[in-house]
Amino acid sequence: MSELIVALDGMAPDKALKVAGDLSHLQPNGLWGFKIGHSLTFAGAEWIKELKTFGKVFVDLKLYDIPNTVENAVAWLSSLNVDLATVHLSMGRSTLEKIADKGVGILGVSLLTSAIPDECHRIYGGSPTATLLKLFREASKTGIAGVVCSPQDLYLLDQIDPNRTLLRVCPGIRGFKDNAEDQKRTMTPAEAVSEGANLLVVGRPVVGRTDYLNAANLILSDISSKN
Repeated sequence: MSELIVALDGMAPDKALKVAGDLSHLQPNGLWGFKIGHSLTFAGAEWIKELKTFGKVFVDLKLYDIPNTVENAVAWLSSLNVDLATVHLSMGRSTLEKIADKGVGILGVSLLTSAIPDECHRIYGGSPTATLLKLFREASKTGIAGVVCSPQDLYLLDQIDPNRTLLRVCPGIRGFKDNAEDQKRTMTPAEAVSEGANLLVVGRPVVGRTDYLNAANLILSDISSKN
């Protein structure tokens, strides 16, 4: 069953809690919880504890460093009782294996949904497809919880993880009428679910609207139509 994660990034802490509180009653309808980035993580342990009363918490810091530094950061996140956290898959298998069982569900970030082919060739030395397959292989059988990728890339993940043991977490979710903005590889909620997305991360199409409760309901309805 696919669920919705609402990204609260870019908000002041008090506003983020208000939005989370207003949306929290949607959990029985498929709301998993909330994603926060650097600024809201720094709001502190008590703030995160309060946020968790409204749903699960996904901390998206996209950690990338030497193993010891990443292990310490994951231990800190575990002390905050967060549910999911992100690291870059390009750190490699050895680091992923060390942090897989530290009390936080680790998600490996592959290619950002803003990535374009020219940049991929320049940075990684290959096409987006070749790069994604390499990164997904690094994640396979390491014990981490899942991967973060565009819903357009899920068919490639199926080649590496055909039994779908890895959780598939997908940003880049946009409705037909939504502005893609800096997201380059997007899908609608229903399309992403059909491709196998487990958790759909949606920010601005929900929290960027004054009627964010209605916007969240529309996305949940779209998701449920394919569940």
